[in-house]
Amino acid sequence: MLRIKRSELKPGEKKKVTIGNEEVILLYLGGGKYYAFQSRCPHLGCDLYKVGVVIREELVCQCHFTHFSINDGRAIKGATKKPLKLYRVQVDGEDIIVES
Repeated sequence: MLRIKRSELKPGEKKKVTIGNEEVILLYLGGGKYYAFQSRCPHLGCDLYKVGVVIREELVCQCHFTHFSINDGRAIKGATKKPLKLYRVQVDGEDIIVES
């Protein structure tokens, strides 16, 4: 589990964090919508912090243009059908809690 302050993320920002020994990307879309997912693409391991772009509710890995749903992790289209691992995110007052 990881706890960070909500003030650490502005709308549209992402942050790479570590939970245990896993690198996770925490994303804030604004309006109380926080998402957390694995930092590496399940296709070839590209760093989604560097090459991942969010378009609406899809994360696009620009290495091979796979689109993933940020709601359930499924691969929508592209080079792989492997899903993206998501992490549960909760807001507790001024804190964001990410659970592995």
